[in-house]
Amino acid sequence: MKSLIKYSLHDYLRSHKYFPPISTFIILIAVNYSYKPNPIIDSYAVTAIIIYIISAWLCISVLSLDTPVQRQLMILHIGGKNRYYLSKLVSVWLISLILTLYAFIYPIIFGMFGDSVTLTIGMVSIGNHIFLSILGISIASLFSKIITESAINSYGGLALTIIISLAALGIDDALPSYLKSIVWLIPPATSTQIPLINWNGENVVDLSLFPFIWIIIYSLLLLYLFLKLAKRLQK
Repeated sequence: MKSLIKYSLHDYLRSHKYFPPISTFIILIAVNYSYKPNPIIDSYAVTAIIIYIISAWLCISVLSLDTPVQRQLMILHIGGKNRYYLSKLVSVWLISLILTLYAFIYPIIFGMFGDSVTLTIGMVSIGNHIFLSILGISIASLFSKIITESAINSYGGLALTIIISLAALGIDDALPSYLKSIVWLIPPATSTQIPLINWNGENVVDLSLFPFIWIIIYSLLLLYLFLKLAKRLQK
């Protein structure tokens, strides 16, 4: 599995498909910190959303690299479909992790904050980035070439899902009380925004942790669904 992860990363770099999402990410980070000083928690909440979108984009492009013949050969070599698909998803996550570290370190190095980043704020912020990257990857996996052959349905469906997920708070406010439970079906990309913005940054105990836990649960459910569909559709 480790060898396939290395191969996937090398193949992705060689394909140059990484350039659009990563260059977009770098530009968005630069724009986000185009002035200073910036509020620490709010800024990291925004860059976590950027990571969420870029991770989904990376996932779509990585999962589209292998042809059906290559995929079957690799599955035979690695010894199972689940191992193949998980290695691809881990490859995407490793790229997202590097981008997360960049998003975290960039404003610190260039002095974009008025205050120092404490250990507590740093850990929570990095965790939020990681959780949202996993959510983006899990959503994109269901719209990948492995599941959806049509490029229009793939990119169009993913874009629509991301837009809806980012508008979830507004949708919740607009819905009548008897329909608000529908919001639980929407990817919880913005569920950590309000808790983070209202957090004083001093103690994790004062921060509502349920939104973070829900992101992980939601992501794991989607990844489980992806693996089931991938094994059924790719025979």
